[in-house]
Amino acid sequence: MAAPLRALVVATKSPLPPIGGGNLVLNSLLECLVSAGVEVRVVAPRGREEPAHFASYRIEHVPVSPKRWPWLAGHMLAGRSAMIARYHLPALADAVEKELLRFAPDVLHIEQVHLGWLVPRLADRVPVLLRQQNVESDLLRQLAAFFPRSLAWVLRHEARVLAAFEAKACRQAHTVAVISEPDAELLRRAAPEAHVAVLPPTAPRPPVGPRVHLAGDPPFLCIGSFDWWPNRDGGRWLLREIWPLLRRLLPGAKLHLAGPGSDALGREAGALVHHGVVALSECLYDQRATALIPVRAASGVRIRLLEAWAAGVPVVSTSVGVRGLGVGDGDGVLVADSPATFAEAAKRLAADGTLRAALADRGRQHLPAFSARHVAERAIALYQETCARFGRGLAC
Repeated sequence: MAAPLRALVVATKSPLPPIGGGNLVLNSLLECLVSAGVEVRVVAPRGREEPAHFASYRIEHVPVSPKRWPWLAGHMLAGRSAMIARYHLPALADAVEKELLRFAPDVLHIEQVHLGWLVPRLADRVPVLLRQQNVESDLLRQLAAFFPRSLAWVLRHEARVLAAFEAKACRQAHTVAVISEPDAELLRRAAPEAHVAVLPPTAPRPPVGPRVHLAGDPPFLCIGSFDWWPNRDGGRWLLREIWPLLRRLLPGAKLHLAGPGSDALGREAGALVHHGVVALSECLYDQRATALIPVRAASGVRIRLLEAWAAGVPVVSTSVGVRGLGVGDGDGVLVADSPATFAEAAKRLAADGTLRAALADRGRQHLPAFSARHVAERAIALYQETCARFGRGLAC
């Protein structure tokens, strides 16, 4: 019997607890890989102290944190990427070196381009797959359109420098994996020599326990990692420009906000309900609710859209928000890009039971492409291709 495939994963942060979008994406992949027989170990910065969570894989937490932004100003002035410099952590590299010796992995999986500086250091010793949940340079470029001119210049400058780093890291890795086809096309254009493939995220499981009864007639739900710039911008856009219109259309409505950073969004007495960080966000998907995903800058795939589909709750989002899933208006989601059309779509969806049922049913039809089994098979195939490119076949 062949030995199990061994994958060493290096991440920018611990995948546990699986609360924020990035954590959910990574943890769900690791869990389905373990279920498929892959032996997984993770090396990641410890970050904030969190309660213990069970995991089917071993995590080596390194007592180090990303550098603070003020420290990085010199790198930007010198024409280097501040985002990459922030995660250039020698202690993390030392921990990876030790784990390479102890674990002897078949493949090194580097999660996020922020750690792309590890690729040239290790690519001649072990097969390297670089996985990017987003094309970070394109995300910064999009965000620049919504910031004041002085800050927009900084974001565009960082986007240009980071784009050059992304392209170089893609060329140096044996395989590059992204989670959506639009992102794959962006990186293929930037680095034609690179082998870029799509590794989709795993869809969350349908809720199995009781769900919270959300106040409001009707209730609206917006869940996200609002400590992440694109989601924070979307949350502020929702509260500043969309929610006042929706409140005029539906005076009895209440907006429920949840996720990291959500407590800092808005303080409208009576109309807003803050749930904070929720360990099991699926319990918030009241069947009466309408989910709102108001992003104006996006890359990858909106996990909260997959989560809403799994819960059978209809969604309103933007064309940017659905781009990574290749769906359009009416295909499991209503799509609107201006505050007025977004509010009108939310009102329509809250009132039309037939439309709600049709969108929920169509959303569920998309989920098999994101099943744990499908994602695990795809990941294992990419690991094997990575080993082949490194110059040695792998039987597993």
